[in-house]
Amino acid sequence: MQDDLIQRFHAALPEVVQWIDALLDEHRGRARAVSTLGCKRLPACFPPEILERARAVTVPRVPFPPIDRFGLPELAPVQQMSFAGITFKDTFFLLEDQASERLYFHELVHVVQWARLGVRNFLLAYGIGLIQFGYNQSPLEQLAYTLERRFEDGSPPKDLVRFIETRTDDVWAEVAPIIQAGDRSA
Repeated sequence: MQDDLIQRFHAALPEVVQWIDALLDEHRGRARAVSTLGCKRLPACFPPEILERARAVTVPRVPFPPIDRFGLPELAPVQQMSFAGITFKDTFFLLEDQASERLYFHELVHVVQWARLGVRNFLLAYGIGLIQFGYNQSPLEQLAYTLERRFEDGSPPKDLVRFIETRTDDVWAEVAPIIQAGDRSA
């Protein structure tokens, strides 16, 4: 991966984080704890503290950071995509007519990933995954979609959070050398 791209990722991080924080502040009053949404199957998969901490907001259009303005034009096509949901930190945004327990599950996988990696590392891992593999094949999305299918089949892993954390660590182990190589060239 281009060292220049890694450096631009680092340079864009403060602006992306600021955009995310402003979005979360704007919607804080409308965000509902997942534990209050009346989901029947999620409590069997996720511990109560995650369901209490995670927040859901329904919106007419799922927001996406204007990353092309932040110096990452390679990711501009992604911001044009139509999403049913997206997660930022512990809050996910869902299209009003798409909210379902299946989608909540998918986004909760991302909540665990954000918590595991932290904001900076999540954004770097997610962005590099998009650049390398595209949205559908990006590693963090692949994990969420695979687990979503298992949830729908009634066969999620027994210790789901630990499973997500371990697989997220694996993704980071693949991304970290790429980031370090880009950092060394700066």
